[in-house]
Amino acid sequence: MAALVVLLSLLAAGVLGNEFSILRSPGSVVFRDGNWPIPGDRIPDVAALSMGFSVKEDLSWPGLAVGDLFHRPRATIMVMVKGVDKLALPPGSVISYPLENRVYMVGKANSVFEDLSVTLRQLRNRLFQENSVLNSLPLNSLSRNSEVDLLFLSELQVLHDISSLLSRHKHLAKDHSPDLYSLELAGLDEIGKHYGEDSEQFRDASKILVDALQKFADDMFNLYGGNAVVELVTVRSFDTSLVRKTRTILEAKQAKNPSSPYNLAYKYNLEYPVVFNMVLWIMIALALAVIITSYNIWNMDPGYDSIIYRMTNQKIRMD
Repeated sequence: MAALVVLLSLLAAGVLGNEFSILRSPGSVVFRDGNWPIPGDRIPDVAALSMGFSVKEDLSWPGLAVGDLFHRPRATIMVMVKGVDKLALPPGSVISYPLENRVYMVGKANSVFEDLSVTLRQLRNRLFQENSVLNSLPLNSLSRNSEVDLLFLSELQVLHDISSLLSRHKHLAKDHSPDLYSLELAGLDEIGKHYGEDSEQFRDASKILVDALQKFADDMFNLYGGNAVVELVTVRSFDTSLVRKTRTILEAKQAKNPSSPYNLAYKYNLEYPVVFNMVLWIMIALALAVIITSYNIWNMDPGYDSIIYRMTNQKIRMD
């Protein structure tokens, strides 16, 4: 089966003052504990390297160590929470790193997840069903009659439904294709804007979200038999001034780099040594073949070694 990718967001904006956390990881993936900042646009590379894939540019981030090359995780689950710098996660069980710059994620959804609620009407109807999270979560100061609170709770319902769908389709977690899940939760940000970050509703929602994320991480980690990486990214806000802009193909002049006035060559990518070795050894093999062939032809005796002589000699004898 093709790789399973659940994508609820496409992010291409600047990330300001945030955190990248590892909620769960198998023993084959080693994350070092330290205060090393990681650029947001390299998070997809961290996910790729942790799953055993190569990346175009080397990642010189010391937080990810070399793990077991022969036992790579079958899935990476990344949850992005908007509206908060960090969450009050349980100490000791989570490794966190400062996050800077931008986050880019892109992908497509598997057909199994087409049954998930996506529109506001579907999410509202799903919340008031018998098996919804409203019947199990302690709402405290949150209200069932507030649209902002229901938006936040509906995102928790989506997390619950994803793990429930996978538990019913366990073959997706047991195939040989690596899976990537990327989700964005913006409900906490809306609660902070509506009630204020010093409000009781925001504090209760943060606590509920931490508990829901811990349960979601445990469920996904167990569904993959402990062979999955669960990541959390907390994002205070997005700086739209850092969104990438298009450039016209008619632009002739290129901006000069004042920090490099020496007209240096461009950096080689990871494919350069492979192509170089292929071309080099093929040229050496062809050169040796030409030299050996030329040497044999030069030292050939036309009277005995030539196939023309042998054929004509046999015909003369027959005559």
